[in-house]
Amino acid sequence: MASKRLLLTGIGGSIGCHFLAHVMHNTDWDLVGIDSFRHKGWMDRVTAMTDAHPEWIKRMNIITHDLNAPLSPLQRKKIGKIDYIISMASLSDVEASIHEPAQFIHNNVNLVLNLLEYAREVKPEVFIQISTDEVYGASASKFGDLRKEWDAIIPSNPYAASKACQEAIAISYWRTYGVPLIITNTMNNAGEYQQASKFPVMIQKAIMKGEEITIHGREGQIG
Repeated sequence: MASKRLLLTGIGGSIGCHFLAHVMHNTDWDLVGIDSFRHKGWMDRVTAMTDAHPEWIKRMNIITHDLNAPLSPLQRKKIGKIDYIISMASLSDVEASIHEPAQFIHNNVNLVLNLLEYAREVKPEVFIQISTDEVYGASASKFGDLRKEWDAIIPSNPYAASKACQEAIAISYWRTYGVPLIITNTMNNAGEYQQASKFPVMIQKAIMKGEEITIHGREGQIG
């Protein structure tokens, strides 16, 4: 039986490179990674993984491409047959999105639209859209303890709005064209290789410097 083939966008990101390692450690799948390597994606992250595990290279194909443009026929041929697609690539800095909102929204909408058009053609077994809790807006503590899957989308910043747009477009491709869709909404991922501007890294650096930090929470939750 042939091994499954996964297409992962944003492979040069801090989450993407760790997901690469997860796939290589836990499956026998082949992996095609796409990244423009001109925003927050670093080829150094991927190289660090393959330097430690050179045996992974034979199962990998890295394609440098900005998904603001559709995949060309030649690129599609290089990608080959795909069973699963994980849409992880996005501009993802809240503060930067506040200063450059149009860039964030155009980029994140265009890339998911081009990827969904590709998925509509190749018909993967599943299309996983990686989104964020920020699409729901303000803290859930104002409305209840937990968010439900179909809670209202009320983004509070342009980055969150761009991710909400990605979700809406992906849902429309599921309902209209039958693209098999899963959406995840994660928050404050922490790990090696993160950008210095990310909140967990900022907190870690502050603690290492002995600086005071503010702990946020509902009254009565923190002793």
